[in-house]
Amino acid sequence: MAAGKCKAAYHTNEQHGYGCEITGGACMFLFPDSRACAERYGEGPDAGESEENENED
Repeated sequence: MAAGKCKAAYHTNEQHGYGCEITGGACMFLFPDSRACAERYGEGPDAGESEENENED
């Protein structure tokens, strides 16, 4: 189940309240944001979109 602005985040009672389906651990952000995750770490559901946008330039 998606949480916040990220399709790979889910609610949990551990860490700060969000887990990540991609890493299997805690979300790296206080409030999940898949676009920011793709830009910073190159992972997550929006990672492919950011690579495509870079190739268009």
